[in-house]
Amino acid sequence: MNKKLLYSLLGLFIGLFISLSANANYLSDWSNDNLCGWMESASIPKYIQDEVDKREILCYGGIEVSTLPESSSSEGKNGTVFASPDPSSIPVVKPDNNSNYSY
Repeated sequence: MNKKLLYSLLGLFIGLFISLSANANYLSDWSNDNLCGWMESASIPKYIQDEVDKREILCYGGIEVSTLPESSSSEGKNGTVFASPDPSSIPVVKPDNNSNYSY
């Protein structure tokens, strides 16, 4: 009985080892741009992130780049600065004089 259990566990570990190495080999066939495409998704799988880190890839806009573009800073003296909304996009609120409630 103990030998059967030992062989079952050994088979389980060998199968796990093979499947993990197959997953690593699977990503080796991916191009850097394929991996960068995943970096744009809302939820990045850990093994994709690990492969990007291992290859030291710099991604921007879903493709590999050599440098990141410069961006204007949104930091002000008192924290993050947000642009003011366009006044024409703000709806004008008119009171409803026929309602049964007041403000």
